[in-house]
Amino acid sequence: MFTANENILLRQHKRRVIDYVESTIPEDALDLGTAVMAMQVSCRQPGCVPLETAITVVFPKPPCKFKKKKKRNATQNSANDKQNEEAEEEEEVPSFPKPLLPNLEESRIGGNFKTRILKPLADVTKDDVLDALPPSFAGGRRTVESICIKARDMIFAQIGQLVGGSSGGEEESKDSVEGRRLVAEYLKVCLNEYVERGCVPPEWGEKDGWGSSSKEGDDENDDTAKKSEDENISEYAGTNDDTKSGSIKWGEGNIVFKRPTEEDNDEKDGK
Repeated sequence: MFTANENILLRQHKRRVIDYVESTIPEDALDLGTAVMAMQVSCRQPGCVPLETAITVVFPKPPCKFKKKKKRNATQNSANDKQNEEAEEEEEVPSFPKPLLPNLEESRIGGNFKTRILKPLADVTKDDVLDALPPSFAGGRRTVESICIKARDMIFAQIGQLVGGSSGGEEESKDSVEGRRLVAEYLKVCLNEYVERGCVPPEWGEKDGWGSSSKEGDDENDDTAKKSEDENISEYAGTNDDTKSGSIKWGEGNIVFKRPTEEDNDEKDGK
């Protein structure tokens, strides 16, 4: 529970964040009744920050409109005309002629726009607000590209913190570089599986069925490497008569090393 002083500070921070958001909304939209709400919420789900700021922009409901449909029975008497006209009236989906904010459908139909900032209210700055709002809001910077870059930076930072040694300096050990590489390879496989499964993540800590392609890929690479090595050996040792007598040639290019055999010694003695 918050104390009285903490509640006062929280309301002040809330008012400050709301002012940041309202400064990005046109005056005519605010005059029509657009409202901004901000609150601090806690999250106990795995991977969540302890406290985050939730922002909701509530756009006003546009006036309802009705359109008339053609009468189904034009031969009805005049006594029933009025009743038929009322029955044939159909309510249209209420909407403004154009969105109150450009390219934001919620502002045209009177919906709600929601976003969040992964910080407590006290730490939220105006830059954080602009980063959380799309360009439909004045100065908004939230785009698909910005989301991707932020997710990339967060993942790389987490890899560096978990494995260590992500400064890129000469003092880094080979183990830390190799560790980050292994984590990145595993995540690459998991991301492909995540897309294939309809972007449904695994349960927190689940291992079975995730990242298995990386192990299969490693086994396949090992088999390929072994097969290639066998082919190289056979290229130099399996296609000559010396192999049949137990003599194996090893080497590369024009340089060939041959193991001496008894036949070679006999030939040498005969000479």
